[in-house]
Amino acid sequence: MGLFSRPTVPSPSGGHSFVDVIQNEGNNTGRGLIAWRHPSSDFNTHSKILVRKGEEAIFENGASEWAVFPSGTECELKTQNIAVIRSFREALSGGKSYFPCRVYFVSVEEFEIPWGTIDPIGYTCPLLGAGAQLRGGGIYVIRVIDTETFVKKVLRDNNSYTIDHLKEKLFERVYQEIADIISSVLEKNGINSMECSKKKKEIAQLSLPDIQKLLEAYGIMLVDFTVSLELDEEQRQMYEQAVRLQRMSAQGEAQARIIGAHSKVEELHTMGNAYATIKGMDMLQTIAENPGAGGIASAGAGLGMGMAAGGTFANITQSVFPGNQVQQPTQAPVQPDPMESLQKMKQMLDAGLIPQAAYDQKVAEILSRL
Repeated sequence: MGLFSRPTVPSPSGGHSFVDVIQNEGNNTGRGLIAWRHPSSDFNTHSKILVRKGEEAIFENGASEWAVFPSGTECELKTQNIAVIRSFREALSGGKSYFPCRVYFVSVEEFEIPWGTIDPIGYTCPLLGAGAQLRGGGIYVIRVIDTETFVKKVLRDNNSYTIDHLKEKLFERVYQEIADIISSVLEKNGINSMECSKKKKEIAQLSLPDIQKLLEAYGIMLVDFTVSLELDEEQRQMYEQAVRLQRMSAQGEAQARIIGAHSKVEELHTMGNAYATIKGMDMLQTIAENPGAGGIASAGAGLGMGMAAGGTFANITQSVFPGNQVQQPTQAPVQPDPMESLQKMKQMLDAGLIPQAAYDQKVAEILSRL
């Protein structure tokens, strides 16, 4: 019995007993009670109804007649000021002072309900592709805003309803729909599985409106919603292994590019030497065909395209005219041929061995010596 309850008294008509004070006595059953149905079904028009703050009372006659008494109501049931009671009495008891009906008390306060993934939440991850699976949980903060709908669709024939009942019966029933909402949010916003932890507030805010719409059908408002998701452990290990292999592959490719660059430099160096030799051979051929052109020494002094006039020319003439010692005039060291230098720099630029800025700087330096 509650604090304000009094024993039932017999009805003057005989055969019936009615409750003198109608109030929520379910609070004595423990914490977390959301809804409670009064065990009696016979009430008198002079009974007193007491609705505490934070709850509402719902009267129903088992058919289409419903009446909701708001939080804080405390009054005597009189037919002259409560029309729905008069309707109940006339419809169900032939105008007698007592009437049968069911009375429910439903809390309209906020409740926190923890949740966790029953099955993994699957979605198409930008990193892993289709089949990524997430596990985790969070908290629903809910409040009943339509007590009549809640009684019809949630409480139904139960005598009481607690947070545990709501978690086990309702939220497990709609879990897959909530999982689909979260999955859709992740896919639409391109959130990969490794970002879920740091973006949990964003995921919760984006998911809340659709989950709220889902719960409204049961007379429930979703006041707040939190979520924390992580990649399934087995998939996380597979992903980390793939990342390690990718890094190793990238390091191998970088090393291969460095080796290729060294090879290209050696190739260009060889090409430069070959070019100088060929040009020298062409010049010696010209001297041989034109004896009056000034001789080998003057040709050596005049060489400027592709080689130094001293040692390189002597090596060429030595190979072409064995035993013929060429007397080289003593002269100051000759600067590298600008045309040859420009050609080499252009080849290195085209091969990707030097950046554009280095190429431009070197060209300006060569041209400044002309």
